[in-house]
This record gives sequence, C-alpha cells and structure tokens, in this order.
Amino acid sequence: MRQVLAGFRSLRPRAPFLPARVQLAGGEPLLAPRLFEILSLIRGEGLPVRILTNGTLVGAAEARALAAAGVAIVQVSLDGLEETHDRLRGPGAFGRALAGLRHLRAAGVSTTVAMCLSSANLADLDGVMALAAREADRFGFSRFVPCGRGGDRAATVLPAARLAEAFGAVQAAAGRFPGLGLPRRDPLWNVFVGQRCPSPYAAGCSAGQSGICVEADGTVYPCRRLPLPLGNAYETSLADLWDHPLMVRLRDRDRLRGRCGRCLIRWRCGGCRGVALAVTGDPFGADPQCFDRPTLLENVARAARSLVEAWNPPLAGGG
Repeated sequence: MRQVLAGFRSLRPRAPFLPARVQLAGGEPLLAPRLFEILSLIRGEGLPVRILTNGTLVGAAEARALAAAGVAIVQVSLDGLEETHDRLRGPGAFGRALAGLRHLRAAGVSTTVAMCLSSANLADLDGVMALAAREADRFGFSRFVPCGRGGDRAATVLPAARLAEAFGAVQAAAGRFPGLGLPRRDPLWNVFVGQRCPSPYAAGCSAGQSGICVEADGTVYPCRRLPLPLGNAYETSLADLWDHPLMVRLRDRDRLRGRCGRCLIRWRCGGCRGVALAVTGDPFGADPQCFDRPTLLENVARAARSLVEAWNPPLAGGG
C-alpha cells in the first residue's frame, strides 16, 4: 500500500486542479484484515478517504473505529427496499445494511445510500430515496454495468427512456427531500439538465480524466467499471500508467465513435465508457443508455447557440 500511495503522490502534480481523495471499495473493504492500517497510511498522506461497503459488517464498534480513523464518508449500498434488496443480495442483507447505516450515523460518520439501478430494482427508486432521506445524509445512484460477475445480466440494463425517467425522479427528489444531498455524478446529467454547448474542458465520464482504479493485487484500470488493465501499481508508477496509450485515448473525446463521437457536448459528457464496453464491446462506442436524440435541425441550432455564447460570454458578476 505504501508503494501505491507513493505512486499516487507522484501522480498528483499531473492534475493539481482536481480534489484528491481515496475511495476503498471491493468486494467488501471491511473484510480486509489490514483495513485500519491502510486507513492510517492514507490519513498520514493528508488525503480524505471514503469507504464503499455493503454495510452488513458494520456494528457499533466498527462504526466508532471508522470514525476514529478519520473516514470522511461511508457509502452503503441499498439496491432496493427489503424484498428487492434481499432478492439481489441474499436473505437478511437489507436489515443488516440498514443497521450498519444507523450505527455509522450514531458514530458521527457522514453517510450516503447508493443504489445500482437496473430494470430489476427501478420500481423501488422512490422508496429507497425516501428511506435515504430518513436514514442518511445523501443518496446517489449508479447505472448497472454488466461486467464481472454481473456479465450475464445484460438484459437488466435500463433502456434509455427508462433511465431518463429515473433521472427525472432524482431531480424531483430535490424538492421532496430538501435536506438530502443528491450528488449527480453520472455523465448523462449534463444531457438531462440541458447542457447543450460545446466546451474544450472535459467533464462527465471520469475514465482517463479524473480517476484511476487500483485492485488489491495492484492491477490498474481506468475505472472500476472499465476493466481494461493498464499495468500493475506495484511494478509501474501510477504517474507512468496515467500516460498509458489507453488513458491518453480516453482523454481525447474526439476519438469517440457513433453518436457520442458526433455529440456537440462530448467534452462535457463523454457518455459512460464502462456501459459502452459492457454492452457494445467497444469502450469508445456510443453510450447505449443516452436519451438525447437531437435532430439535425436541433444540432444546427445548438451549434449556432454555442457560437453566439462564445462571442458574447456572460459578464463577470452577472451584471
């Protein structure tokens, strides 16, 4: 772990404008026998750390230990209400996850409820958000990516129109639950909120742009949902792997193909490269869940609008 952190330290100057943090995911990080030693090393680097867990192993003592270790946020997966969650994750998993969430809050740890959205649990979205408003500080969702052990469940990937409905439900939750944080990290939020203007500055999909994934054995991927190995962090510095040809290509949104390659806001969005790979077999292909289907006339109007805005930027301070 020291070697990985040293590599991360060498990588930091490459993107000084990005906030640095470490996220420990899994599998299940609470099964790691050296978890608290690792947390101490990360804290020694002055880096904020988040843990992504299924919540079932978090008792009162574990929650207090995580708080004492300086863990900034713990994300607990709830992939539906009790019946759905237990069907997806095993009998009793919902009750144990909810108990873990409550132990964390009692210990003063900031919490996020996370839901992995697919056709298997979309009907529970509103209910899980309402639960999160009572039991957590934030609610976030990610799209189901049929890779790894979920590779045989491609049929449960949400169609674009249903995904758009889910975005609308989360947007509406801001009014229903004003105290609930709603992080909007999916690149398609740029499409949903009406971002229509091109930009030379990359946002949206983090693969190759603002994140990197290191597995327990040191294998490095552009993203944990984009399992294309770049090398090994125990053998090659993360700073060198950041310049791997695949990472360089991912940073160039002009190399995207299909609708994503033609999209005017590809630099603001980029689609999800993980979904593209899992569903189409091409990490540079179109995001099959994108719900933006502009006509040629709409694209012409968007391009004209962007030119007008480029020539007439808003006044500083809002006038």
